[in-house]
Formats: sequence, structure tokens, C-alpha cells
Amino acid sequence: MFVWTTNGATRCEGFDETGALFGGLGAIVLGGFVGLVFALPVSSVLVVLGIVVAVCVGCRYSIRIGPDGIRLTLYRFWLVPVHRRHSLLDADIDVHHDLDAAEPKGLVIREPYADPGFDNESDVFGPRFGPPRLLRLHARLVDALDSMRAAVSRAPVPPGLRNFWLGPQMGAFDLVRAIRDERGRLRRVRSVSAVYVGEVEVPPGSIFHFNEDRFLDPRREDRLHEVVLGGPIPLLGKTVRPGASLVFAPSGRLSSLRGAFESEVEIDGTWVNGRDVLAFDEDGELVGFTLARDGRAAGHRFPQGSRFQCWPADDVLPTRWTVRLGGPLPLPDITLRAGESIELSDDISRITAICPRRNVKAHGLVVRAGIVPIPLRKDGRIDVAGCLKSGILRPREEAEEPRGV
Repeated sequence: MFVWTTNGATRCEGFDETGALFGGLGAIVLGGFVGLVFALPVSSVLVVLGIVVAVCVGCRYSIRIGPDGIRLTLYRFWLVPVHRRHSLLDADIDVHHDLDAAEPKGLVIREPYADPGFDNESDVFGPRFGPPRLLRLHARLVDALDSMRAAVSRAPVPPGLRNFWLGPQMGAFDLVRAIRDERGRLRRVRSVSAVYVGEVEVPPGSIFHFNEDRFLDPRREDRLHEVVLGGPIPLLGKTVRPGASLVFAPSGRLSSLRGAFESEVEIDGTWVNGRDVLAFDEDGELVGFTLARDGRAAGHRFPQGSRFQCWPADDVLPTRWTVRLGGPLPLPDITLRAGESIELSDDISRITAICPRRNVKAHGLVVRAGIVPIPLRKDGRIDVAGCLKSGILRPREEAEEPRGV
């Protein structure tokens, strides 16, 4: 790998050793197979095979950190770009770890403010063999990124409100008395008249919080972080109290409420704690809440104070619910305690895994807790085969050592 700085930008060029290795091996296997099938002369096979291998090992990466942001390009066959990514300077360059590997596998660029439908993480790049080389490259790139952020932070920030939804309503804010950070970015401002955020009418006297306490690229618009109501508003067929906190998605959709109602309120047929955080998905469905009364799900009674949260499907895991228990929950192989967690299927019809804070004895074996969720079978008992696959079973001779689990 080669790293250099010129004309105010830092560049890095290097090989993807893993891609080159598999590309070369694949070319050798395929070329040898073609030579055998068509009975070509050995000399011709070797020449063609050498050319093909030389082309296929051409897996390399290029990254540039400059005033315009971070530009990453991955190449195959030396010159063919297969992955391009342009990120602003508020993206992070992080070390990538696989779930089943102890050592880092490369570097990735992560977006804290990815646009809808845009992957917030780049493909993996960097040296794959030898963690010290990877960590040295990571340190140099992070230093270059920090230096570039410091340079652009000295540029003046426009004094107005830059926000797609709220910019046209700029006159509804007291921008003269607004609180800004040392770079001039807006942090807190009070509304002086009604403001519409999506479908919600926010009353005057409300406090709008912008731009989290982290570096924000100067080209990025002001991001609404939270609204603290200055008066009551109707919502969900109820009245939200003054002082409640509303969080909105970048699209203007209401994402969550905190401190909005009384300690017990019924929403969508469930009695929830209206003072705690209530989260909603894109369809307005309740996907995060705390039980204000005992409730039932997956054939079990869940105690008051249990916190439910739905997580959408990703590349690894399906849609699922997690529940942090507010009290004990008896199961066939263990009684979970308050503060421990479980996972439910997307339709909350069954418990799929448990996350106790202590090891569990089952079927004469000890299942180690705290590494990954312990899978359950459909009958609610611990899935020994799944535990074995996850590597969380202790040997049989160690099963009698722990006491009181």
C-alpha cells in the first residue's frame, strides 16, 4: 500500500490480497479445465493461462481524502472500477470485523447520515493479511480525515436555517437569539409561530434542537434532532403535553415521542407507559414501547415495565422484537430475571432466543451467556444444536462446576 499527500489531498493505493488470491486461483482452475477439455498444446495453455492470471489478480483499491470528501474506488482486472463511493467529510473510516473472526478483515467507510435507500457502509477495502499493516493504514487515513475536517471547519457557515422542510418557514424562528456552536452551526432555536414538521403542527414557544454534537460537513443541511413542545398538541387521538420531546426522521416523519402522556395510556390496544419513549415505523405503527401493565405475547405473561423494540430486517437478521424484561419470566429451562432480554419473532408469536446474564444449564451441558443470544426451539426449550453451531456450549465435564444457575 502507498499513502501520500499532494495538493492538499491524501491518497492511498493498494492491492486487495484476498481478491487477487481468489482471482488468480479461479483463473488457474478455469484455464486448466479449458485446456484439458479442448486438448490444447501445453505451451499455448501456459501462455494464455499466464495472461489470464495476470489480469485476474488485478484487484486494487484507491481512496482519496480531499476538501470535496472521501472518494473510494475498487478495481478489478487492474483498470475496471466495480465500486465507487463518494462520501462527505462527516463519514467515518472504521476497522471492519466479521462476527466469526477475532482479527480485523479490512476497512469500511460508514455514513452517519445515509440517504434513504443508500447503504450506510462501503465495501471492505485495505490490506487483508497482517493486522498491523491494516491498523497503520487506518491510523494514517483517520489523521488525514481529521486534518481535512479541521481545515474545512474554518470556513464561515451561512447564518440562516438550511433545512429542506423548515427552511421555507424560517420566519417562524427567532434566529437572532439562536444558540450556535463555535463553527456557527445552529444548535437550538425557539419558534415564535406555528411550524409544520411533516404532518405535525408544532406550537409557538417550542424549542428546536439541530445538529448533534459531532462534526457535520459544512455542505450538509441543518439536521433537526429533537423538538420540545411549548404547548399541547393533538396526536394519536390524544393530547400531547407541553414539554414532551418529539423526534423526526429526515423525511419529516414522526419517529418517536418521550414524556408525551400519562404513565398509563392505551395505544393500538396495548397499555403503555406514555412518559417513556414511544417509537413508530414509517407506517405509523408502534414499534417501541414500555408496558404500563402486564401483557401477553408468545403465550407468556410479560411483566409491567418490560421494554419492547422492533428491529427491521437487515442483510444478516430477519425482522425481530427484543424485550428487556421488567420482571421475572419463567421458561422451561430457566426463569429469566428483570433486566435480562429475549428475542421474539416478527409476529411476536414465539420466543426465538434469550439473553440471560448468567450461564444456563440444559440437557447436562452449560450454555455460555453473554456471547450471542441463546436460541430456543419452538417448544420453548434451549436449542442445543443451535448452541453448538454458535460455539456457546461448554464441554460436558464442565457442566457440574457452576452452581446456582
